[in-house]
This record gives sequence, structure tokens and C-alpha cells, in this order.
Amino acid sequence: MNRTYVTDIATALSEKHAALMVGAGFSKNAEKLSATDREFLNWTELSDKFYDLVYENSKTGKRYCSSLRLAQEVETVLGRPKLETILKDSIPDLDYGPSNIYTELMELPWVDVFTTNYDTLLERAADSVTTRRYNVVVSQEDLVNSNDAPRIIKLHGSFPSHRPFIITEEDYRTYPVKFAALVNTVQQALLENVFCMIGFSCEDPNFLKWIGWIHDNLGRSSSQKIYMISVNHTPEATFKMLSEQNIVVVDLEELYPSLNISEKIDHFLKDLKEEIDNKNSRDNWFDINSIHLKGKAGIKEYTLILQKLNDSYPGWIYLPWKMKGRTDYILRYLENESIFDQGTEDEQILYIYEYLRFCDTVGRPLLAQATTAIWTKLTNDSFLIDNTNYKVQFAYLHLLRSFRELAQWEHYDCCKSRIKENILTYDDKQFLYACDWWKCLYQFEADEISDKLDQWQLSKGDLYWPLIKASMYAIIGSFSKAEDILMKNLVLVRQKLFKSQKKEYLCSIEDSCVSLLNFIKQRNFSIGTLEKSVNQGDVSWWDENEKYCLHLNTQDEIKVDGANTNFDLSTTYTTHFGTSNKCVFYALEYLRFIEQSGHPFRLGNVTNTKGLVGTIKRLVPYYPHWCLMQMLIAQDDKHLDLFFGRAQLGIMTQKEVDSIANDYVKILRVLLQRVEPQNQFSSTSIYEQSAAVVPYIVARLCYKCSTAVLDSILDLLLDIFHNRKRANFKGIKKLLEGLIGAYTDEQQAERIEKILMFPIVSDIRNEYIDPIHFLSIFKEKIVVKQEVYEDSLYEIKKLVVSDDPEQKECAINRLISMYQLIQLSENDKKWLFKLLTDSKNNEYKEILYFLKPDFKKDLANDIFEDTISRLESDSRQTSTFSGGGRLFGDIFSVLNDINIASVNYVETIEIIKAFAQKNYDWSVNNNSFEAKNRLYLSFILFIRLTIKREKLSNEEFDQALDVLTIYENYYSSAALTLFRSDFLENTAQNDLEACYEKMWLSKTADIDLLGDYYEILKIEGIAINANLKANAFWNKAFEFSTYQMTRNINDELLSSLKLCYSLLKYKIPEKTEMQLLLCAMDRLIYTTTISHGNSEAEAIIYLKCRIQVCKIASFLYSQGFDDEVIYKWKEISKNESEFSEIRKISFFEKATE
Repeated sequence: MNRTYVTDIATALSEKHAALMVGAGFSKNAEKLSATDREFLNWTELSDKFYDLVYENSKTGKRYCSSLRLAQEVETVLGRPKLETILKDSIPDLDYGPSNIYTELMELPWVDVFTTNYDTLLERAADSVTTRRYNVVVSQEDLVNSNDAPRIIKLHGSFPSHRPFIITEEDYRTYPVKFAALVNTVQQALLENVFCMIGFSCEDPNFLKWIGWIHDNLGRSSSQKIYMISVNHTPEATFKMLSEQNIVVVDLEELYPSLNISEKIDHFLKDLKEEIDNKNSRDNWFDINSIHLKGKAGIKEYTLILQKLNDSYPGWIYLPWKMKGRTDYILRYLENESIFDQGTEDEQILYIYEYLRFCDTVGRPLLAQATTAIWTKLTNDSFLIDNTNYKVQFAYLHLLRSFRELAQWEHYDCCKSRIKENILTYDDKQFLYACDWWKCLYQFEADEISDKLDQWQLSKGDLYWPLIKASMYAIIGSFSKAEDILMKNLVLVRQKLFKSQKKEYLCSIEDSCVSLLNFIKQRNFSIGTLEKSVNQGDVSWWDENEKYCLHLNTQDEIKVDGANTNFDLSTTYTTHFGTSNKCVFYALEYLRFIEQSGHPFRLGNVTNTKGLVGTIKRLVPYYPHWCLMQMLIAQDDKHLDLFFGRAQLGIMTQKEVDSIANDYVKILRVLLQRVEPQNQFSSTSIYEQSAAVVPYIVARLCYKCSTAVLDSILDLLLDIFHNRKRANFKGIKKLLEGLIGAYTDEQQAERIEKILMFPIVSDIRNEYIDPIHFLSIFKEKIVVKQEVYEDSLYEIKKLVVSDDPEQKECAINRLISMYQLIQLSENDKKWLFKLLTDSKNNEYKEILYFLKPDFKKDLANDIFEDTISRLESDSRQTSTFSGGGRLFGDIFSVLNDINIASVNYVETIEIIKAFAQKNYDWSVNNNSFEAKNRLYLSFILFIRLTIKREKLSNEEFDQALDVLTIYENYYSSAALTLFRSDFLENTAQNDLEACYEKMWLSKTADIDLLGDYYEILKIEGIAINANLKANAFWNKAFEFSTYQMTRNINDELLSSLKLCYSLLKYKIPEKTEMQLLLCAMDRLIYTTTISHGNSEAEAIIYLKCRIQVCKIASFLYSQGFDDEVIYKWKEISKNESEFSEIRKISFFEKATE
């Protein structure tokens, strides 16, 4: 450990935060200037002298425990002048001069040098130092303006005459008050710097006093480390006592056992200087000011610069962050493809070689344009190259990695075919082997992934590649193999560290091994004994990782140049980006750093994903596959929009999406073989991690896939759900929903028999829901094969008698869906109705209402009363808000069948009022989406009940106005003004003008409410055409909706399209108004098309608007409209590369007379 302490002190010195305190013992190293027998007395000898003066006639042996007390007694008996004379006689300052040891000490870059010595040896030594200048502080007054250079601070006075000389107990007692400025200076130094004490012994009164003061005033945790340099071995008890006070003893006796005291100190100082010089050399790998890249530098000059830099690299396995500014400067000039075309062919090869070496050294992945330029150069038939040239082989090797990162697999295979392994070095061969392993992983060649690792034979002296191999084993979940490799490697690395001079290389390997080993040990949150680096280098993996994350989590504008052509497992974007995009480079280098140091983003349950999202956001346009693999390893399903959002899928053809989906179907089948069922709650490998993400990806792809690919996904899901490993796959509900929803109603009907083969029992915890519940209700019920029918009913009947209530409920729900979709036998229908009638589940009342017409009237009132009761119960809980649940149930479906005369309007509206007020408050105060939705639903219920009431009593009228006020305080929609005018106050024309004004100022929610109000009027059979005032308003509303279509695409446009659709369904406008609509629809064909550069939010609103316009076109087609625009939209609905929501909109034949 003492060697490590020397390194720690040297590191602090080189980083300019080490201070020194020199004690009396160091004066023993001074050199005599003349023939004298006077010597520097130590504390024991000085105390003896004091004792003899005070107790000269004592007949007993010397007995004293405090040198300071003796000094106090000398002052009391003989006076202060006599005491100071004794000190001067005991410390022969001018008879001695500073030795070389003094000079060596003062040449070190101390921040400040404190001393309790009275002699002037330090000051005189400083005078001979040419590399540094010291200010000498001998009193508190000298502290002012003294910190423009390192200082020698004399804490206890200085010869010849700077008094007082601090020596007595009273001097020490009053010191903190009388010399507060000096004390504060020492305190500040202790807080800010590593503190080194030399020339003190553990019995030294100065040492004991100062250490006591530090302990009392700063405590263990406040100050930096304090190192006490001891020339003699320190007893164990003293060592522990000092350790408790945050004092580390550096035992020179252990470091240099065969040397005398002066030689020990000399060697110690020389070792410090050597460590500092080495560290400074490493920190200053190259002087940026000595490299001139501007002007007329050509390929030869660039090659020489790179060669010099490559040859002088200190050896870290990853570039420390502190070097990035310099290497960025170099690369900013060299990342110019035109350089590759300069000079002769031999010069070009040499430059490419040195350029690739440099990029590898500094961890900068090759940019796509550089990769293309070099590959084009090396494969050009007119470029005569010798493939046996090592430099050419080196180039192929690094292009291979670049093609893997870019997922350009054809280029990868072609490049690999040119590599001649017999020319490669040992490290090159391991590099090639690792590249092939990563390729297997990226393509989920599961057998190859495992076998290649088991067959990977490494040299016994290899220290780096075992780290990478262990990391690969950890990624696939073979943690015991990874730990074994790392522990053996650590032993070898540490043995080498004691002998080798390649400290940067070895220390960075040791630190990476330790951090990876601890990562593996903590994968299940277990807290055991963790490894620590024995040899501390000047870089730390975790520190470097934090620096990357800090920069990657900053917000910056990420610009993408060029266009994306496709996006799948076998091809990639070819987008280029400028060399000034610094954070994109940091993201690139971060992925390389993660790979080079063998640290995946996730192992088991422990993640290191702080910098993942920032990296992915910056790189996904350029390196989508590389990024996606990191997402799978990290088990991140929250940012898939970056890869497979509507914006990305919207610019792809169905053929391209089918290709991607087929690849993922293959991957899912590999995962089905490889995941372990016992790991369903805790992922241990890339297989389980991918199984938790890939279903979400496939769910997104379904919206663009062809029917054939959808069928292959359906078959796969059927296999998964009949496998005991199905719980390993996450996102299954999303996948089922996306898959079933992508089929048309007719296609769903054709696949009903296969759907019935899926398990009946839903598993909410593992996101499995019986897929039959995602099916649409068909126009006609399907007749299924008798065998399928009987098998389904057999399973249902078996579960219905189960003791498990959840299984019974799932079976009944399956039977309900079958009733709606297929033709059940009469006996099975009766059995179903009996099950529903006998059940205590209130939700079955609503189901019976829909399934059994003769139950409707009785059940409608029950459903209505149950719903109002739920609203009343919820409104009483004013201090809490519980989201979710079916609070309103199917109340809107049963309103037309309830006996409105039997409804107590006053009580019901009072309940709605309390419910509305609660949700109004929650929405305003907490911006709760659930509260907004509930408020909206309560308003719809309120107006429908009021309209049905037809005639209100005075009490009911006042109450209705009171409730309406709550909604008017929240909404600005013209619908509220219309409702008030139409059904409560029946006011004059000026209300119509107010409605117009509100309509033109409407926001999304206000327009939605207006459309819903119109739908309600039609549902309730209100004759709008008979009311001239109302008719005029709705004509204006249609004009408003069509005008909105000419504006920007946003949420207001979507709401306006919905309003237009509602208005059209009940009334076709005049020819002039229709022309305006058709013109707007024609424009929307192009403005709603998702294109390169659209954000995900833009793509979603574009698609929603496109769906709504297509629905309008479909309706107009069904009404016999014959216009080119309508036919354009019909063709759009048939376009296989449109999303399934568009393709599912049917254009039925024109209605005939």
C-alpha cells in the first residue's frame, strides 16, 4: 500500500492540490557549513536541556511528560529572553545549509509549505530552486497579498528575530486566538488539499498539538487525506490511532528497508518526482500547440503527425475524457475524405493506416463517409494494392468493425473475405474474432454466439481480450464463466503491475476488470464483498462514464442531414453529418467506450443507462441497428418511437416493413428457444432482455405489414402462448392488439378458428388477454367447424366449474365473445344466459342488456341506477381521486331504453353537479387527464338527461342552470351557449352571434364538444332543419370546419374534421360549400403525408387527420358523389404502404335508387 500512497501524493502534486508541513526532524538532513560540533537537537534532547536548567540540583532521575510544560517552566524561572537564547543555541541555523534533499523537496510543486521550524533552511533551499518562486511568510501581516506564488509559512516564528517563538504551553493555548489568520490558512489548506507531513515523529509535541487541533476542529470527514512520512517503522497501535484521525502513515522503512534515513528520504522524493513527471507526460500526451494542421499541410505531413501521436500514446485501453479536446482538434482537420486522394498510392495506404490507428486509439468510430471513402479506395480496380501488405490488412480489419456498426452486412462479408489471418498480429486476430462474435449477436445466431465464446482460445499472457470475452459471456447470461475469467485476469494484471512500466495500460485494464466484476456481482441487487482496484491509475471507469453521461444528457439541437432510405436488420441509413456536431461524436465515442471497456448497459437487474437515451437520440438517424442492439441489451422499451414510431414507419413501404417484421419473427423464434422460464421476472441474458422488448417492436410493425406477414406473426404467437415460456415475453397485449387490429373485419372473420385456439385464461400480470376480445363485431355471425366449436366449448365448460374465480370469469368472457361472433347452438345460448343471470358480477347486467333484447327495459333502469350510484359514491370522496375503472359503464347505451319519467331528475342532477364540481377542481388544480375526461362525460350525461326531460319544472330549471354554470366556467365551446339557448332559455338572435364568435375562437376540446352536441341532437331526434336559427348555425359550423382544413395540421384541424364528418352524416351541404370541402380534401392528400424530417408528434397528428379525411371520402363515395378527389382517396385506402387504419376504411359501391 505504501507504493500506492506515493502515487496518490504524486497525483495530488501534479494536479496542484498538495500542501506540505515540515517538522523539526527534517532539519537533521541539513549540511554543515563549517567545522562545528553543534547539532540540531531533537525534542527529547531539547527537553533534557530544559529539565537540567530548571531542576539542576534534582537528585532523582528525569521525570517529565511534556516538553511544552518544561519550556513554560523555563520561562517562569529564567524569563522569556533566556528561553529564546536556549532555543537559538539548540538550533544552529547558520552553521548549516540546505542539502540536496532540501532542494529536491522544494522543487516539488507544493501549493504551500508550512513549517513549525524556526530555522531558515527551507527559505535558503527555495532560493536555489530555479523552477519555482516562493513567498516567505513569517508573520500574520505577511499573509496579505502573498498568494501570488507558493508560500513558505513559518507558523511558530523564525530566526533570527521574528517572534514569538511558539514553544510553551501558554503559547499553544493562546495560539488560535492570537494567530487566527495563520490557523485559518492551515485550515483552508487542509480542506482543499492533500496534506503531507514530513519531519515529525509521533511523540513530537508540535505534531500532537496540530493533529489534536485538526481532530477537534475539522473532524475526519471534512479534511482531505493527511499523509505522515515516517522514516522509522510505526507501531501497530500508533498506526491505528492515526488512521482513526484520517492520517495515513507512509512507512519509508517498508519501502526502502536497506537504506539509511537520508537515503530513504532522498529515494522517496525522487520517486515522487518520477511519478509526477510520468503523470505529466501522460497528461500531456501531446502538446496541441506544437501540431500545425492549418495551411498547406499535405498527406505526408498528416501521416507523420499521426504516426508520432500513435507511437507516443500512453496506453490506456480507452481515451480519458481529459484528452478529448486535443484529439477533437486533430480529427476536425483530418476527417476530410479528400485527403485520401492526395499523394501516391503508397502514401495513401500509409495515411489510411495511421488514420485508422489514431481513430482506434482515441475511440472514434469511423464515420459513414470515411468508411465509404476508404472502402472505395481499397476496392477500386485501378488502385493497385498489395493485399499481403499488413497496413492494408489492418485497414480491412477496421472497416469490418465499421460495417458491423453500420449494419452493412454485405460489405462486412466482402471485407472479411479480403482479410488474410496469417498476416495479422495476435491482437488483430482477437479483434477479428470479436467482430465476428458481435455480428452473430446482432443477427441473433444463438448457437454461434455461445459456441464461438467457448471456442475462443486466448494466449496465457493476454490481459485485455479476457476482459472482452468475460463481458460477452455476461451479455449472454454466463455469469459464472465471466467472473472466473475476470478473477484470473485480475491476478495476472496485478502481478504485471509490480514489474511493468506500462502502468496506464495495466491500470486501466485492472480498473475495468474490477468495475465489470462488481457490475456482475450486483446484477441481482446482492450486496456482498466488492472488488477494489489495488493499483490506482489516473483514470477511473466510473468517472469516465459519468463525464460522458453528463455531456450526453445536455440538451442540444440534433440536426439530421440527408434522407433516410430504409431501416431494418440488414440495411441502414446512409445519412452523413457534419464534423462540427460535437455531441454526436460524444455519443459515438460513448458506444465505443462501452464496448472497448467491456461494460454493457445492463446485466441482470442492474443497469448503467444514464447516458443511453442521450446517445440513442443523437445516433439513431445514422446508426439505427447499433443503437437498437443497445436498447435490447438495456431492455429499454420506452424509446422505441425513435426507431419504429409513426414517423419512421410512415416513410417506409410495406415491402420494407415486411422484411423487417420477418427478421423479427425469426428473432422471436430464437428467443422462444433460448429464454429460461425461471427468468421471467429477472432477465439474465440478452435473450430475456430482448424478449421483453421485441414484441413491442413487432406490435408497431403490424400496422404496416402485409396479410401474409400478419399470419406468420399470428402463428408465432399461437406457439408462444402454448409454451411454458410465454411469461418471458413482455408487451404481448400491445402485440395482440396491434396484430388483430391490423386485419380487416373480413380477415378477422376468416381467422376466427385460429383465434379460438389461443388460451382462454387471461394473465393480466403477464399482459396476456384472450385475443378474441380484440376482434370487431362482424356483420354476420360466423359458422365455425364443428371440431373447433366443440373443442372451444369443452375448454370453456371445464373452466366454468373451476374453483378459481378468475378462470371461471375468463371462460364466461370467452363464451360472451363467441356469442357475438359465431353461431352458438340454442342450448349453449341458454347456458350462457343462465351463467350471466346467476352471476353476482354487476357488469354482466350490461352484457345481458346487449345480448338479450327481451331483458333490455328491465336491465336499462338497473344499469342507470348502478351508474348514478357509483358517481354519487365517487363525488363524496372530495379529498381523494382514484383513476381508472368503468365509472360510467354503459350508461350512454341504455339511456334510450330507460323510463325517463321514473328518474328523479332533481336528485340525479344534484349528484352530477357534485361529481362535476369535484372533477372540475381536480382538473384545474392538478391538470388531471382522468378528471378532464370524467368532467366531459358528466356533461354529456347532463345534457342528454335534460334533453330527454323535454319540460322542466321551475326547480329543475334552476338546478339545470346551476349545473351548466360549472361547465361554462370550464369550457368555451359554442355547444354550451347553444344548449342553454335551445333547451333552457330559448333566447334571441344575439345568442347566435355569440355562438359564431365562440366557434371561431374554439380550441380542440371546444370543437370536439360542438361535434358531440350535434351528434346528441341527432341521437335524440331533434329536428334541426325545422329550427331556422339552429339550421343557420350548423351551416356556419360546416363552413368553419372546411375553412380549418386550409390551415396548419394540428389538433384543431383533427377536431374540425370530426365535426365535418358528423355534420355530413346528417346533412349534405350546398354545391358551393361542397366544392370548398373537396378542394380542402385534395390539399390534405399531400399535407397529411408523413415525410422525412417529421417528428413523431407531427406524424401522429398527420395520420389521425388522414384517417378522418379518408372516412369523409368513404362516406361521400357511399352517397354517390362522383369527384376525382374522392377517387384519389379511394386509391389511397388501397395503397398497401399506407397504415392499416387507412387500408381498413372501405369504399362501398355507390348507393342506387
